[in-house]
Order: sequence, then structure tokens, then C-alpha cells
Amino acid sequence: MPYFLSPMIHLNMKGMWLEGAPYEKESIYKIEGKSLAPVNYDIHKIKSHSLTHAESSKHTQKDGFGIEHYFKRPEFFWGKARLVRLKGDFYKLVDEQSQIYHWEVSKVELQNALDNQVPDKLLLTTDNYPKGEGTPFHDPSYVLTLSQEAADWLVASKNFHFYGTSWKSSDFKPGKLERPIHDTLFKKAIIMECLDLEKIPEGEYFFVGVPLPLWGASEAPVSPMLFTKEEWASVL
Repeated sequence: MPYFLSPMIHLNMKGMWLEGAPYEKESIYKIEGKSLAPVNYDIHKIKSHSLTHAESSKHTQKDGFGIEHYFKRPEFFWGKARLVRLKGDFYKLVDEQSQIYHWEVSKVELQNALDNQVPDKLLLTTDNYPKGEGTPFHDPSYVLTLSQEAADWLVASKNFHFYGTSWKSSDFKPGKLERPIHDTLFKKAIIMECLDLEKIPEGEYFFVGVPLPLWGASEAPVSPMLFTKEEWASVL
């Protein structure tokens, strides 16, 4: 069976960014009611950034591209991907009052994990990460980001075009307006965040993940999948 990288979305999920519930729905028609249409039909309200989502450069740049830009090159959404599970526990306490821990992945750490070979698509997580309270995602208090040097190393590779992370963002700059890691990655790649990578073994996979094609959007929900080599070969 392929791996699904987005957990099931529920009404009682907790938001990641203090914006309230990331998913709400409102009924338009109900079968058991006296509506004119004998169907169940709902309005679905999605706050993408607290769910598994794709980001475009418009997210951090005033004149950046919207999600529609990436549909010009469908290879952003499918192809061979490398999943890396960083070993050990290098989350360092950076905010004692709020109990925030940060693992900033160095260039050397990333090079060692990738055997010094940058993949076309990189999905990054740690061997063990806690789940957040009220959410199925990587605990927001355990921050996982790339160092500037690591991000620079990735985008220097000719074929690199995708970065995915289990954490809720690709930057951690509390109190600052800059989002340098996002902006560096956006030079070459689309970004996907809040990926559910908890139980997936490290290795190479075939990735498929197309965001909702929202014209002009800075982010859009996505439900990606990973297939093993054997699964993909079996259908060819």
C-alpha cells in the first residue's frame, strides 16, 4: 500500500497558527431535512497553513508566483523522491518559558544524510518527533528547519526542485519579518509542509502530490502519496 502524507482532516483539529480550527463545514442541503435538493452538500472552509499544504513564492514575497505557476511544470508534483529521517535527538531548547526546541539542520548533517547527493525531491523529518496536542502533525514546539548553508547547498544543485518537511514551516524567525530559508528554496523549489512522515521508512520513493489549483493562492491544500519502487514498477 502507498503511504499517505496527509492525515485525515477532522472538525476538532487544532490550528497551528492561532487562527482557530483549520477545517470547518457548513451544511447547504441535508437529505433528512426539507431542502429542495435530496442530497448532502456542505461548504468546506479550509485554512491551508494548518494542514498538509503546498506553498508558492507568493507566500513570502510580495511579487512572488502563485500556486498556478508550478502547474506549468508538472514535474514539481510527481517523480522520484528521497525521504531522510535524521537520526538522534538534536532539538535544542531555545525558549525555556514556552518550551520551544529547535533543530537547525547544518549543511554537514544534510550532506551526510544524503551521501553528498542532492535529490530532485527531498522530504525531511527526524527519526522521532512528538505529535502536537490536538493535532496529528509534528509538534509545533519541536522546530525543524534547514540552516542557511544547507538551503544554499540544495538550491545549488541543477535538478533540485522540491522540499517537503514534517514541521509546520521552513523558517523559524520569531519576532523577525524575514523568511530567508523559504526565499532561498523558492529560487528552485516548491515547498510542502505539515507532511505526515512519522511511520515511513527512510529511502527512495515515487512521489505524487498535486495541490488544489487555486489561481493566485500563496498556498493550497494537498494530499500527497509515496509509492515504493516495487509498487510503482508493478503497475508499469
